[in-house]
Amino acid sequence: MIAFITSFRARALARDWDHHVLLLERSVRSMLAQTRGEFYVVVACHEIPDTLLAQEPRVHFLPVEFLPTNQNNDDMCVDKVLKLSAGAAWARAQGCEYVVFNDADDLVSNRIAGFVADHRGENGWYCPCEMFYTHGGRFMRFFDIPAPAAGPCVIVRASLLQFTKPPFSGAWTELVIANGESNYLGLLGRRGEVVNTLAAVGLEHYREYMTNGGHPLKPLPFPANVIINHHDSTSFVSGG
Repeated sequence: MIAFITSFRARALARDWDHHVLLLERSVRSMLAQTRGEFYVVVACHEIPDTLLAQEPRVHFLPVEFLPTNQNNDDMCVDKVLKLSAGAAWARAQGCEYVVFNDADDLVSNRIAGFVADHRGENGWYCPCEMFYTHGGRFMRFFDIPAPAAGPCVIVRASLLQFTKPPFSGAWTELVIANGESNYLGLLGRRGEVVNTLAAVGLEHYREYMTNGGHPLKPLPFPANVIINHHDSTSFVSGG
């Protein structure tokens, strides 16, 4: 069993809530379109949207109790990390063998669950390439992601996940600080919540963090997701 985990933006942080609900529905339907394998979809959120997905038995909406963050890039990254962390903890408690982190506005390949089922026991996989699409456009672009970064979709064996609470320390914090993200790390610590360290290091360090910990990830042999760029993407908020 694998769990696709995504974080859904709070209504208070969305310029267009209905637009985000639409993107979430498309994203989750791409997860549900897996051709083989057993899986859950976990949506960590502040509010459960009015959607037929709430009636889908393979989809679990996981409400979080912490307050929404401010509407700037660092704070919204904190929001995302805390939601992914909550989803990862829930998935592991349900006995899921693998977790997949994916953004709530992106699409995923329908081959992921079957591929994981055929390669059980591996540490996990990162995305060395991705397809990029601007919402409302006519074309997608395909490009390789330069090392050491990876795409936002990452697959990891659940038993390798580590969780911690502030005050933070360890190799993962050194990677974050080295990337010039001390402000984000401080905001994350002030929340006082349990954090999954893989989610916290982010896509810039998925590969390096797992390799340094003795559990290197392998590249997926096919494009795993389509990045959806749109008018309310996090990259367009202050600091993005």
